[in-house]
Amino acid sequence: MGNLDMQNDVDQIVAEMDERSYCIIPAVISPEEADEARLILEGLLAAEATDASRAAKTQRVGGIAVKHPIFVELMAHPLIVAIWKQYLDEDVICSTWTANTSYPGFGTYKWHPDFPFQWLNYPWPESPVSGQTIWLLDDFSQENGGTGIMPYSHRKGHRPPPDMIDKWHPDGEILTGIRGSVMVYNGATWHTARPNSSNKPRSALLGMYTRPCYITQEDMLAQLKFIANPSEIVQQLLGAKRRQPVIVANR
Repeated sequence: MGNLDMQNDVDQIVAEMDERSYCIIPAVISPEEADEARLILEGLLAAEATDASRAAKTQRVGGIAVKHPIFVELMAHPLIVAIWKQYLDEDVICSTWTANTSYPGFGTYKWHPDFPFQWLNYPWPESPVSGQTIWLLDDFSQENGGTGIMPYSHRKGHRPPPDMIDKWHPDGEILTGIRGSVMVYNGATWHTARPNSSNKPRSALLGMYTRPCYITQEDMLAQLKFIANPSEIVQQLLGAKRRQPVIVANR
């Protein structure tokens, strides 16, 4: 993809996300590349499974940037970085980079916004401050629990009301797509995990990108020392270039 073509794509993606809260981008990587990432993830899932994750029928794997180079490559994918640089600004950082798997029988879901809107007081900032990236490592369908999302909800300026948190809303849409596709959305968007009523696990990678003035969810900077020869953009995403606190004193 040439620079001009990619810029046109970024403009369209950002415009759709700005209008409807989210955008689904097909075939960012091939199904074969998604299969490779999922196979690596399956090894981590097996090694890190606990009684609690088995009972919950869902499992999160954190710190994936240091667990295999393929995850570093996807975190710093040129298209994804270009989207968040345009949507959030050039000095964007990665707040958390994890994998999430829902197993057959998973059924708990609640409507919610993402970081940092769980904790921000009202009124919320009008300009975007964060954005979520979902990499599909399996085909997403209504049966296996494709993410539910509320279009235009990033403009509401508040969290979902208590009386709708546990209920499916008729205006909601369900993300479906082929593995290798990516969904991006404004962090203020209302969304929910959907039940997995299939007979197979469904896995995704989750990358939250933010403006650097927000404290990251994961200690991303601590992971940097475990990555061999990180590129400039990997260093930036993991927080090496963000302003660090100093001691203010008379001179």
